[in-house]
Amino acid sequence: MATAYQKRMMLRKQSDLTRIAEQYKKNIEAMTGQYQSEFAAYQKQRDELMAPYEAAVKQYREVQMPQYESAAAAYRQRLENFNNSLSDYEANPEQRQAVFQIVGGSPAAWQVKNLSTGKVGQMPSSAIDDLRSQGYEQDGSTFYKVTTRAVPKFNEKAPVAPAAPTAPQLPEFDQEKFEQQRAQLQTSYQREVGERKGARLAAVSRRTSRPLLKDA
Repeated sequence: MATAYQKRMMLRKQSDLTRIAEQYKKNIEAMTGQYQSEFAAYQKQRDELMAPYEAAVKQYREVQMPQYESAAAAYRQRLENFNNSLSDYEANPEQRQAVFQIVGGSPAAWQVKNLSTGKVGQMPSSAIDDLRSQGYEQDGSTFYKVTTRAVPKFNEKAPVAPAAPTAPQLPEFDQEKFEQQRAQLQTSYQREVGERKGARLAAVSRRTSRPLLKDA
């Protein structure tokens, strides 16, 4: 059965261990509160840094890229039309336009219809010869004006895709100091608990050795 002294020592030990445990708990809670506070401040700073970037990304996705894609599609269509015109020009560099048509009469006074106005007039053979000398081609009773077509040109530049926004450099949250602080608190707690247990063992050892000294 434990003596009154042993009971007092046990109570004192329990009181010391309880105090150490409570202090350790308070220190951990204080550190946790500081961690949460600093992490919240870090998140706020990160959100502030990211806000312009996120707005730029939204503008890029919803406005700039659709505008570019629309402009690029229209450019490709115009380029295709130009290539078709160029192919047609290469196949037919000259253009023949029906201008006059002999509708009656004789070499002395041909009846000639102006195909652009629809009027009919007289034209002697000498005037018909002049048309041939001027480069008009005759195909049967119809005279054609032959002209060289203009070479198709395409001077447009392809639209340039907008540059994607660059994400900002975000600072790293310093979590290492809290890990070090937690380790220090835990080490201190374990040391104090060990010291209390060591002191108790030493006290028990002293009490056990005293009767032997008296018997000696």
